[in-house]
Amino acid sequence: MAVLPALSAAALALMGAPTPSVASARAAYRRGVALVAFEPGVSAAHRHAIERAVAGTRASRLGPPIKTAPGRRPLPEPLLLHLRRGTVASAVARLRGLRAVAYAEPDYLMHATAIPNDPGYGSQWADENTGQAVPRQDQSEELGPPQPGTPGADDGAHAAWDVTTGSRAIAVGVVDTGVDFDHPDLAANVWTNPGGVGGCPQGTHGYNALTKGCNSHDEDTTYGGHGTHVAGIIGAVGNNGTGVTGVNWQTTLLPVKWLQNGSSETSAFVTALQWLVAVKQAGVNVRVANDSDSFSGTARSQAVYNAIQSLGENEVLFVTSAGNTGTNDDIQGSGQRFPCSYGLPNELCVTTTDNNDQLPDWASYGAHTVDLAAPGVSIYSTLNENGYGYLTGTSMSAAEVSGAAALVLSANPSLSTAALRAGIVQSVDALPSLQGKVASGGRLDVCKAITLVSGWSCPPVPVPPAPAPQASNEVRAANSLRPAIGRLTISPRAFAPARRGAAAVSAKARGAKVTYTDSQPSVARFQLLALRPGFRDRRGRCVVSVRPPNRPASGTRRRCTGYLLLGVFSRRDGAGTNRFRLTGRLDGRALAGGRCHLRAVPTFRSVSGAAVSAAFSITR
Repeated sequence: MAVLPALSAAALALMGAPTPSVASARAAYRRGVALVAFEPGVSAAHRHAIERAVAGTRASRLGPPIKTAPGRRPLPEPLLLHLRRGTVASAVARLRGLRAVAYAEPDYLMHATAIPNDPGYGSQWADENTGQAVPRQDQSEELGPPQPGTPGADDGAHAAWDVTTGSRAIAVGVVDTGVDFDHPDLAANVWTNPGGVGGCPQGTHGYNALTKGCNSHDEDTTYGGHGTHVAGIIGAVGNNGTGVTGVNWQTTLLPVKWLQNGSSETSAFVTALQWLVAVKQAGVNVRVANDSDSFSGTARSQAVYNAIQSLGENEVLFVTSAGNTGTNDDIQGSGQRFPCSYGLPNELCVTTTDNNDQLPDWASYGAHTVDLAAPGVSIYSTLNENGYGYLTGTSMSAAEVSGAAALVLSANPSLSTAALRAGIVQSVDALPSLQGKVASGGRLDVCKAITLVSGWSCPPVPVPPAPAPQASNEVRAANSLRPAIGRLTISPRAFAPARRGAAAVSAKARGAKVTYTDSQPSVARFQLLALRPGFRDRRGRCVVSVRPPNRPASGTRRRCTGYLLLGVFSRRDGAGTNRFRLTGRLDGRALAGGRCHLRAVPTFRSVSGAAVSAAFSITR
């Protein structure tokens, strides 16, 4: 088979892939090794000849083998090449000049910065902020005097728990320093290997990319258990009368250890992500990978980029942190954070807000690279050796978003990664402190995300009372804070999808006109739902999947009909009558025929109004 030509740096840039930079040459890396991948079709003999030409021993694969996702091109397999002599820089430069090499790079060093009955719940302002005072903490982790917060400046989890408290059918990869899986507030939610998954024996709990073994226990001494703290935020057991609760009261935490006291290498990180993909392909329902570490001063890595891309091709959302250096991640250079700045479609990068919905001066940001903010100051969670304590940083914020993603999936397990990501970003609470700082302009609200991407509605968020006394026009503004949509109509109620291009706008018989009124200018978020067959679960809820049921219902599997989420979109509207065209197409594809619903929820200054919906049919 012919060898494919190597892509030029310009071609890689057009594809959105990372390219070598000046910063790459200055970043620290391991001596005596390099990361390399070969183009598809390169024979084993040719590979070994190239390895010998740069004084390398036979390259070893990073992580277990993974299969190419259906309909995708195979990604180059990442390899670790040991060099017997010469410099890493010269070997990498020579490898990059060969047509048979997809990429070559140093193995860069990475240094991290970092309503249940549970008695510690009152300290968890991130899940329910009643204005309670919490100890002030900055990125140095020193605790200061307690300071009161702003009621409602939280992630909305307390309201979402009236809809769902999570599901152990959803697994979250905790890619960090490991997890104290014997902790009494975590043990019930930690994954246990049934035997043979990912090459590990029965009874183990995850993977250790540092030792290539199966002991993922957290031994971090820098923070007293960074990975354990992150795991508690995502999924400490809720309502068990012990310690704290996670965003999910029940979920499956899958520890993947690749950091030791805040430091590691690119090769270990790639190995950790490759292992997660292999476990997903082995049948474990991994839907979220949390990486609470972004690295300042490290270089772009094609190996890491491909590993995150592979997660996306296997329907895994990758959540990472923006960093704690107070820099703008949009600006290229030595201060740029990775993997935050890769901007892949299955990636969410998260910065921090405090208990007053403010962006701390140490929190990194970026109007194009950072997607949203989440609580991350003075977060109370689990620590090693059955402990609890406060930690601060965008690491905690990323964990809040990963936990939120798992909670959303528990309400709608059939969501694609693209719809999950869109639902989280489009349902944020818009905040003045985040305008121009993050792409969404807002802070995580998991309750709104669940409302947006599932058929369930969270309890309405109470409207803050107007402070008195104040001018009459201010009183009226406060009392009319909640927007209201009325008279949502679709005409005609039955239509065929519009054709592509300009014809989609002008065709009268294809597509439909949507008309609605809004009480004030707001952001209207729309869900497009299709009526599909499904089965009732043990709680009596109708569970609808992308694929229709193919076997007869029996016992608890009673047939039902419910709505499947096809997609979400948002539009800014004005007070009074608003109109737009519903073409019957989504992401460039014509929707299948059948009965559908269009559901709308207006939001103004982080307060949501009641949902309204209209029925219609798509014909062929």
